[in-house]
Amino acid sequence: MIKDDHYAAFDTIYERYGETLYLFIRSKLDSAELSKDVLQELFIGLWEKRHSLVLQHSLKAYLFQAARYRIIDIYRKNATYRKYLYQLIEHFDVQPHSVAETVENKSRTQDLFEAINHLPDRMKEIFMLSRFEHLSIEQISTHLGLSQQTVKNQISEALKILRSMYVKLKLILLILSFSFLFLW
Repeated sequence: MIKDDHYAAFDTIYERYGETLYLFIRSKLDSAELSKDVLQELFIGLWEKRHSLVLQHSLKAYLFQAARYRIIDIYRKNATYRKYLYQLIEHFDVQPHSVAETVENKSRTQDLFEAINHLPDRMKEIFMLSRFEHLSIEQISTHLGLSQQTVKNQISEALKILRSMYVKLKLILLILSFSFLFLW
């Protein structure tokens, strides 16, 4: 019935599997908010793919498998995030001038990544692609299917948020100098 655009069928599917899926997703992720987002994405995807949907097993199996794949994607992104954090920390370890400077730089770097981690998910992804993957605005917009103006706005907004979180200009200059040439 969902293939024939029956909204009532979709509502029934959500009522039947929504809570169980949410509990499954929540058991795998640290954030209730992120878990809700994943659940919403699953059901949006189900609705968008309703006409071409081919189930090999049951709808329940399909939904849980889709949830597993989305959770794995999130884990991969978090692993990439940690990789960048360690790379930046190692960057400060290359030529430390003093122990105090090294500790201060590591602390600043961790604070920076904590601030980046609190950005909205899409903004964080765009910012990381720009600053750490060194992708151009055009490459990011193509990769994520967004307009170039949206990508520019997200990067600008991320920088505004980070500036507001940190009064120390040196930290922001570090971010900007790290990859300013790659922004445009």
